[in-house]
Amino acid sequence: MQIRPEVDVASVVSRIEQTSHHLRRLSLNPYLHQSRLRRTRSLLPPLLTSPGRPSRADLIQRSILLSRTSFVSRSLARNLAAIRLSRSLAQRPSVEDLVERCVLPAECLPSPSGNGAAVAPALVARKRAVEKERVKDKLRGWVGSVWKGEVGKRQERAGLGRVRRLTQFWERVGKGERV
Repeated sequence: MQIRPEVDVASVVSRIEQTSHHLRRLSLNPYLHQSRLRRTRSLLPPLLTSPGRPSRADLIQRSILLSRTSFVSRSLARNLAAIRLSRSLAQRPSVEDLVERCVLPAECLPSPSGNGAAVAPALVARKRAVEKERVKDKLRGWVGSVWKGEVGKRQERAGLGRVRRLTQFWERVGKGERV
């Protein structure tokens, strides 16, 4: 198997591993790996000593490398930010205060009986929509059952009325009354 010298080895291996199992096995072949290492050993020293390579000072100036002072400065800035954050979190008002001030909805407060859990503010709208749909479904079922009962009663009344009228009609006919 021949390796193309201009192709980046790491990208080829990662692409090949994603392509197929057979090519992955080939890319992990020890002989192929040895040839890659030999090629890298021959190419790397001239690249490290080339005049086009930027100096350490140039890399520090472009913020690619960190100097000791900039490294310490960044770590101190992170620590200071962590301290400020912990202080501001400690001074933050409680959930009860935020609900009283109407900053948070009442659903964010845990129930006093301990049955219901507090809801995250981002989920309050979704919870309300689900509850609204549940109420709608219950009302639809109730209205449907009441309507079926009413219709059944109406049909029953209409049927009894017909029987009564037919009975009266035939009673009049039997008595000889004029119909």
